[in-house]
Amino acid sequence: MLDVDIKNVPNLIISQNSLTQPTQYDLKEKFCFRYRSKIDKELPHIVKFSGGRSSGMLLFTLLHNGILDRARGDVILFNNTSAEHPETYRFVADCMRASRQYGIPFFQIEFQTYEDSRHGEWTRLPTYRLVNDRPKSATNPEGFQWRGEAFEEMLSWTGYVPNQFNRICTRFLKLEVTRAFLRDWFSPKSVIPRLGHFGNGSRIDGDSAHDRHKRNQGGVPKEIFMAKRLFLWSRPHFRPEQEYHRFCQNYEPFENPRHVGKVFGDRAVFGRNGVQYVSFIGLRGDEQPRVERLAIRNDKTPGHEGEKIYLPLANMLVAKKDVNDFWDSQDWNLNLSNELSLSNCVYCFLKGRKNLQKIHNYMKSSAGEIKGFGSIKNTPSDLSWWKNIESKYRRDLKAEGRKTRGSIDRIGFFGNKGLAYKDLEKETNADHLTETWLPCDCTE
Repeated sequence: MLDVDIKNVPNLIISQNSLTQPTQYDLKEKFCFRYRSKIDKELPHIVKFSGGRSSGMLLFTLLHNGILDRARGDVILFNNTSAEHPETYRFVADCMRASRQYGIPFFQIEFQTYEDSRHGEWTRLPTYRLVNDRPKSATNPEGFQWRGEAFEEMLSWTGYVPNQFNRICTRFLKLEVTRAFLRDWFSPKSVIPRLGHFGNGSRIDGDSAHDRHKRNQGGVPKEIFMAKRLFLWSRPHFRPEQEYHRFCQNYEPFENPRHVGKVFGDRAVFGRNGVQYVSFIGLRGDEQPRVERLAIRNDKTPGHEGEKIYLPLANMLVAKKDVNDFWDSQDWNLNLSNELSLSNCVYCFLKGRKNLQKIHNYMKSSAGEIKGFGSIKNTPSDLSWWKNIESKYRRDLKAEGRKTRGSIDRIGFFGNKGLAYKDLEKETNADHLTETWLPCDCTE
C-alpha cells in the first residue's frame, strides 16, 4: 500500500499571521496552524498515534501538508498495549505502509521489563522494545504481541490491576514507554542498547523478593505475592540491542544542535535545560473536557517535562462525523463499528458497563476467529481473558490485612464498586443499563 492517494485531507497551513478561523469544520476552508513560539517550530515533533480514526486523520493531515520533517528528528509512535482488537493492528499496519511515501519514521513500541541488580538484589525494571508491523510468532519473534502479553507483564510487575483512579495501564503502557523511547531517540545513537544481565535465565529469588516487599510495607501474603509474579519472572529477562533501521524503512540518523549537552549516559535528559519537543495528539473539537484538561498541562508538568502539546483537530473544530467522513472516502478504513467503541483495549473498564455489555454481546456473535490472527479465545478480545486477569491480579484487602468498609474486600478494574468482569456474562440486553462511559485518554 505504498504511494496511496490520501483523499479529502484538510488544508492546514503554517502561519504566524492573523487568519480568520472558521466557526465550524469545512473541508473547503484553509486552516491556520500557528506555533506558540518560534522555538517550537525548530523542536522535534512527535505524533502520538493511538491506532484510531481520529489520530489517523491527524497523522495524514500533518504528513500531507508537510508539517513533519525527518531532518528535525520528527517521529510517529504507536504504543501497543497488546490488548487492542486485531482490526486495530491491521489498521495501524495499513497506516504505517501508507505513510512511508512521506519519509517520516514510524515505530511501534511495547512495554516490557528486564532483570538487573539494584542495591545488591535482583529485580525487574520497566522499559520498552521495538516491534515490527506483523504479529509475533515463532518465525517472527520481533513482531507485536496481541494476546495480552505486555498488559499482563505490567500487571504481574505491579501486582494489581488499574482502575478509574489509578490508571497504571496508561502510565506504564503508554506515557512512560513513550518517554523511555524518546530518551533513546534523542541521543546520538542508531541503536537502542541492550538492557539486562547476561545470564541464561532469571536470577530473582522469590523469598528475597517477598522479603523486600514486606520491608517496603507491603502486606500481600507470600502465596499470593508469588502467584502474581510468576508471569513476570517467566518473561525474557533482557532486552536485546535493537537497530532502528530494522523496524522502520524511513529511518535515517539525524542531528539536532538543540540536543547537544542534553544527553547523559547515552540517554536524553528532559526537564530543566533538557530536551524539548512538540507532541501532536488527535483530540477532536467535540472532546472539550479532554481538550481543556490538556490545555492546562505544560512542559513543566511532572512526567511531561519538555513536552509542548498541540491539538490541530480540536483547533479545526473537527467532530466525530468529520473523522468518519474522512475515512469513508479513503481506500481503506478501520474495520470496526463506529458505535461500539472497539478501539483501544477492547474491554477497557473506562468504557462503562452499558457499552461493555454491548461489546460483549457483539463479540459473542462473531465467529471467534479473525483472518490473519486466528482464534481470539483467551485473548483481550474475549471477555474470559479479562475475567481471569481480574481474578488473578485484583487486590484482596482481607488477605492483606487491610481495614475495609462494609462488604468491600476486593479491588478490581472497577474499583471497590463490587462490579467485576464476570458480571458482564450475566446480562443479555444492555438497553436498561445506565451509561457510565468515560472516554479513554491513553494517548494523553
